[in-house]
Amino acid sequence: MELGNLVEVSVQFIKNHPELSCFFLFLWAFLETGLLLGLILPAEKVLFFGSVLASKGVISPSSFLICASLGTVLGYTVSYFVGYFLGEELLEKYLSFLRVSRKDFQRAGRLIKNRGEVAVTFGRFIPVVRAVLPVVIGAFRPPFWKFTFYNAVGALFWVLSYLLLGNLIGEFFSFIIKHKLFGTLVLFITLLLYLSWRRYGKNKKLF
Repeated sequence: MELGNLVEVSVQFIKNHPELSCFFLFLWAFLETGLLLGLILPAEKVLFFGSVLASKGVISPSSFLICASLGTVLGYTVSYFVGYFLGEELLEKYLSFLRVSRKDFQRAGRLIKNRGEVAVTFGRFIPVVRAVLPVVIGAFRPPFWKFTFYNAVGALFWVLSYLLLGNLIGEFFSFIIKHKLFGTLVLFITLLLYLSWRRYGKNKKLF
C-alpha cells in the first residue's frame, strides 16, 4: 500500500471511530505522567498529530480539548499521590532507577520551592521535567485543592497551545498544497531554517 493511500485509510478510520481517537488521546496523556511513560515516549507527537486532525475537522476540537485535558489532569493527580506517599528521599532513589538524573530531580525541586503555582501551571511545557514534576510536587505535599486548581489551569493552557499549533500547521500545509511550487519553496526554506537551528542549538556552548 502506498503512503498516500495509507494516510487516507488511517484518516478515514479516525473519522469513522472518533471515540477511539478520543480514548487514545486520553490514555496517552494520562500514561505520560500517571505512569511516567513520558520519560520514554512523550505525548508531544500524539498531541501534535491529534491537533492537526482537529484543525481539519477529522476529530472535534472540543473532543480533543476535553480528552487530552482530562487525561493529563488525571495523570498528574495519580503522580501527585504517588509522590505524596513516597516522600522526597525515597522518591529520589526510586527515580534514579528510571534514569532520572539527580540534576533533573533537583531542577524540578527548585522550581516547586521557588514558584509552586507557576511550576504546576507551566511545568508541562518543560521536557523531561513534565514527566516527573507532579511526583516531585506530591513529595513536597502542598495542599491538594491548590494543586488541583493549578493542575486544571495548566492542562487547559497546555492542550490549547497544541490546538493553536495544529491550526497553524494545518493552514501552512493548505497553503503549500494550494500554491504548489511557491509553497514547496516555502516548505524547503522552513525545513532548512529548522535544521540549521537544530545544528546550532546542539553545538552551542552556554558557558
